[in-house]
Parts: sequence; C-alpha cells; structure tokens
Amino acid sequence: MDIYRIILENLTSGIISLDIDGIILYINPMAEKILHIKSNDIVNKKYNIAFSIYPELNYMIDNMIKNNKTIRRDNLEITHGSIILRIGYSSMFLKDDNGRQIGYNIIFQDMDVISKYGK
Repeated sequence: MDIYRIILENLTSGIISLDIDGIILYINPMAEKILHIKSNDIVNKKYNIAFSIYPELNYMIDNMIKNNKTIRRDNLEITHGSIILRIGYSSMFLKDDNGRQIGYNIIFQDMDVISKYGK
C-alpha cells in the first residue's frame, strides 16, 4: 500500500506536480475534476501543451518556472468554455531527499465551491 498516493488521491484540493522543466508528473483526481481534464491526457506532457485550453493557468505556471518563484496564496480565474472557474492556489518547490529542487507543486481549490458551501 502506497499511503502517500492514497493521501494525494483523497485530497479535497487539486494538486499538480511538475518537474523542473515543466513536464507534468502527477495530477490528482480532484484536480482532474476541477479542471475538467484527465490525467492520462496530460501526464508526461509539457504544461503549455497539456493546459493549452487554459492560457491563464499556463501564464501562471510560466511565470513560476521562469522566475523560479512560488506563490503563497493567490486567486486565478480560468475560462473553460463559457464557464469562468475561480481558483485559489498556492505553489511550492518539489524537492528530493537531499533538498535539491526537482520541480513544483501547485495546490488549488475551486473557490466557487468554497464560497457556496465552505462557511
């Protein structure tokens, strides 16, 4: 049993992990649900290709990688068809056992769901 995978797959937040070059390593089921995307379609692809339908998300990830800077808390509005998804997110460095940076994690929630039900 891989307890870490079980934890990630049961989070009520979405999480996306990318390597240092922006290749998607992992996306959990909640991220799939929020973004209306399947992990099989995007894992092992570069973020700008995988999220081509979300230019706002691509812009945020692009800035994070180019500046090698994470965000503590911010909001993002992304367009999915005729729907605007309001997302609250934070990003963090992904580090190996020796503390070397090997990528990035983005954790996020659908803010509309929170505003409707989270009080």
